Amino acid sequence: MASPLADLDELVLKCRDEQAKSYIKEAVSCYKSGAFRSAIVSTWIAVSFDIIDKLKDLSLTGDKEAEQQLDEFDKARKAGDIAKSLKFERDILEISRDKLELISHIEFIDLDRLQQDRNRCAHPSMTTDGEIFNPSAELARVHIRSAVEYLLQYPPAQGKYALDALLKEVDSEYFPNDLEKAVTALKNSPLVKPRASLVRNFIIILLKKLINEVSDYKETLRISTALNAVELMHKEIYDATLNDKLSSLIKAIDDKNLHRALPILQRLSESWEFLNDDVKQKLESYVEFLPGDKFDDLEFLLEHTGLSKSAKKRLNKATKAELEESLFFDLPKAVGDRIVTLYIDSSSFDQANRFSTIVTRYAADFNKEQVEKIIKSCGENFEIRNSFEVGTVINALRRNKSVSDEEIDSWLTEVSLKKYIKTKPEDDGG
Repeated sequence: MASPLADLDELVLKCRDEQAKSYIKEAVSCYKSGAFRSAIVSTWIAVSFDIIDKLKDLSLTGDKEAEQQLDEFDKARKAGDIAKSLKFERDILEISRDKLELISHIEFIDLDRLQQDRNRCAHPSMTTDGEIFNPSAELARVHIRSAVEYLLQYPPAQGKYALDALLKEVDSEYFPNDLEKAVTALKNSPLVKPRASLVRNFIIILLKKLINEVSDYKETLRISTALNAVELMHKEIYDATLNDKLSSLIKAIDDKNLHRALPILQRLSESWEFLNDDVKQKLESYVEFLPGDKFDDLEFLLEHTGLSKSAKKRLNKATKAELEESLFFDLPKAVGDRIVTLYIDSSSFDQANRFSTIVTRYAADFNKEQVEKIIKSCGENFEIRNSFEVGTVINALRRNKSVSDEEIDSWLTEVSLKKYIKTKPEDDGG
């Protein structure tokens, strides 16, 4: 069975960059030689220098707080002010926690213990007279592990600054809509090796924006692409966050704005699986009675794993007016069937004339069976046969690539509409 103890050499490899590795490698060497006091002192040195390096990196990217802290440090160093330098070192963990958000409050507790133990190891005046602080191997080991797993393995931006940088990246007009390119963009961001809390907060904010704020199609596409990219990069955190938060976010939507949940269901893969049963039931009911001004959404709802049944129920109640006002870029078969049914059931010349515009709009998108039904209805339904637009409908259907002129002519012959036949037999006296 594998040991539950972290391998020290693997911890070294987890460090973010070569400097961090060199800092902690010395501590590991001391540990392996049995010099546990030296190991703890070296670990604290690694932590201190890593935080200073992160301050430098953040200041270069424009972080004002990092610039201020680094400026204070540089002033004390250049002036040879030992008191200020020592104060900076004493406060460096609090600065990292409260001002830079490099570490959490829980991580601060363990790293603060490292700082205290380092002081006991390096300063005899802090121990009882006649006693030398002899840390155990276990204590030295846990400090090395805490330093790497809480700090050294991460890039500099992890707190609010990192979150703001990520949101700014996605808000940019130039953030890619292509998933592969979005992953490339985010791999060069604080998400390259993030804390779970950063990923989780980023996901939650993007979900809230998608539900509550976004009205522009391009922004919807950018945010949904970013979320799908995060799923590829950090699948475990993504799944846990959606499982924990998605239902409550959708439940908080007012009934009149429930359509705002649809982009999530349409664009985020497997989002339906993260919803609680009561939320699924509410969305199913919403789709079954989908408002007419949202009728275009049926195009994806009819293909949605969880909502297709409700979408079909809604479609079966669709009126001619709703179909006239909607536009389907890729006509679903079920919608085509509904259009055909409403057209062939026309009960007046006016209805046949009016609805012919819908039929001609999608004439090239119907399948062969649908074309045949329409053609035959042109002869069998008296209202359609004698409508002004019947010829327009037949000519439009000839542009459909799923049928030939010969097939259309044969159906016209069956229903005695020879005057619309395009390829008449030679022996036809007419």
